[in-house]
Amino acid sequence: MMGLPGSLSIALSLVGSIWLVGVVALLVGAPGELVAATFVVGLLAGFAEWRAGKVEH
Repeated sequence: MMGLPGSLSIALSLVGSIWLVGVVALLVGAPGELVAATFVVGLLAGFAEWRAGKVEH
């Protein structure tokens, strides 16, 4: 992720890893509510990480 600010790079990595867990859960037949919650939590955590990185600088 060359050229991206550090906070955004970390946020994208965090969201990607959480969403990967959601995709695996979907593939193994986890309930839809659990998978949707995983995507929402990933998005919120990534946004919070990105905002925290912007505040520090």
